[in-house]
Amino acid sequence: MATGTSTNPMRGLGWGPFLLGFVPGLLQFQLGQKKRAAVAFASCFVLFFAGWILIHERLFYWALLTPDETGSEVLRIAAHFGLPLTLPEILNLPANALGAIVCFDGSALGERLWRMPRAFDHLGGFLTGASGMLAAFWSAAAHWELRLLRDGGETAPKPPCNPALCAGMSWLVPGLGHARAGQKDKGMLMGVAVAIVFALGLAFSHGHAVDRATYSVWWIGQNLFGGGSLFAALVTGPLRMEGAPPNLDLGVVLCTVAGLMNLVVMVDAYTVAERSVFPLKQRQEPVA
Repeated sequence: MATGTSTNPMRGLGWGPFLLGFVPGLLQFQLGQKKRAAVAFASCFVLFFAGWILIHERLFYWALLTPDETGSEVLRIAAHFGLPLTLPEILNLPANALGAIVCFDGSALGERLWRMPRAFDHLGGFLTGASGMLAAFWSAAAHWELRLLRDGGETAPKPPCNPALCAGMSWLVPGLGHARAGQKDKGMLMGVAVAIVFALGLAFSHGHAVDRATYSVWWIGQNLFGGGSLFAALVTGPLRMEGAPPNLDLGVVLCTVAGLMNLVVMVDAYTVAERSVFPLKQRQEPVA
């Protein structure tokens, strides 16, 4: 274990690595990992544009700040370069910016295209969002290696799994990261809890709780459970709604709560792997 006096579990890496993390692969390139940097950049770009092909201008409609004609000119300029706070796509900043530059149209016709449903917009929205999550995991992996270089030294033991990979595995399947890090029972309990809450949300809403076009802000939280949002994008999302279920709002809230629960699971999975190398220092009791 790395227990040197320079190790401070509360000490971050600063704003530099944080901002560089918005460009997939840039931190890996800084570490001298050129092949891994190319893989990170290419994987995030391919995933984003696989979804962008299906949605195009629809992405602007899902932004937290919609750049319509009544909005400020600053917002419209920012939207033109992919900065209308579309989450989690903004975490994959270069691909999001390129997609926005190619398809941005601030005219009335363009605004109608933003609002026009697409045949596969559930799947396309998941893919573009997943590219942002993937970019975040690549950034987290590089942050971990930077910390190892700073605090661990050559004598630091290797964790059972890269903490960022544990977090990414838990995004797809809650608890899988804990199992990979050596805590199978804990991972199973946490995963079952997330899955039950998400399933209840789908049941109460008759499968209509996870819909990015209708509940775009709620979807940001729901997408923190990647496996569940993928299931909704492929199976329940495309279902036609004949009438609003009586418990639709409850279903939306439960699916969002499940996603937020899984955020805790992802952070804990990262921490479990991290603590195998950088354990918290034990408080020494005063001698009587």
